[in-house]
Amino acid sequence: MSGSEWAAIIGAQVCLVLLVVLVVMIVRLDRTTRELRTAASEFRRESGAALRELREAVRDADYELDRVDALVTGAERVTDRVDAASALADRVITSPVVKAMAVGTGTRRAVQKLRGNGSGNGNRKRA
Repeated sequence: MSGSEWAAIIGAQVCLVLLVVLVVMIVRLDRTTRELRTAASEFRRESGAALRELREAVRDADYELDRVDALVTGAERVTDRVDAASALADRVITSPVVKAMAVGTGTRRAVQKLRGNGSGNGNRKRA
């Protein structure tokens, strides 16, 4: 056998080894692709269920948020009415009470002066 025949045989064997490696790689790639498809299908099923649950939770939260908003709005109305009533009561009660206290204080001082206690303070005694 000549050198070129030996080279052809070695070249054919290298090609055969490369072909076997390529077939092994294709088989592994096919297996990985199938596993990936299975995982994607499973993910799709699970994510669909999770997405439905998430939508339901968002709907429930939206409903509860509307209820809380209604409660807060009602509380704001009550607060505004209480503030208005408090301001009205302050105007109605405070002015007459202050005037009554002033009249009472003036009357007390006048009574004290009439009794002969000219200091205006009933707690002190003259020396």
